[in-house]
Amino acid sequence: MLIESERLRLVPFELPLLLAAQAGDLAAVGDALGAVIPPGWPSDGVRDYQFPSQLSALGKGVALKWLGRLIVTTAEPTLAGVINLKGGPDAHGRVELGYEIVESQRRKGYATEAARALLDWCFAQPEVKAVRARTLPDNKVSAHMLERLGFKRLGPQRDTNLGEMIVWELTPSSPSVKS
Repeated sequence: MLIESERLRLVPFELPLLLAAQAGDLAAVGDALGAVIPPGWPSDGVRDYQFPSQLSALGKGVALKWLGRLIVTTAEPTLAGVINLKGGPDAHGRVELGYEIVESQRRKGYATEAARALLDWCFAQPEVKAVRARTLPDNKVSAHMLERLGFKRLGPQRDTNLGEMIVWELTPSSPSVKS
């Protein structure tokens, strides 16, 4: 399901797009999106973690709506990054949000706008009770963005691949700043 905001389209990262990206066929990705693919995409993190994770989830039958989306600007169609849910709601109705903006597209508000659009979609799903996100302890930019969106810091958590992470959570009843 395509999600749109004022300046962005959040395009489902469907299997053909995912396989083309994984194979390094960025021309095919760009053609499918009707967008320019900037240098530096995909990052090592997207290549090493998101691609395998999404392929695994799709193989296990996780619905595409609970997985990744490509962030495409609408004015001059360019891939700005990725935003994803890391699977459907858990037993407590929580989903986890992740995102990464291509370096050349940072500091333009795309992560905030994409996150807000995906959060609005999430909370329109009756089974979603909370959205979580994780940041590295020294990632002040993401921490600040999550705080502006109304996320509350829950504390540290150890990730087997990334080390210590800070867990954040937003619920529909959390006060949210819309700037």
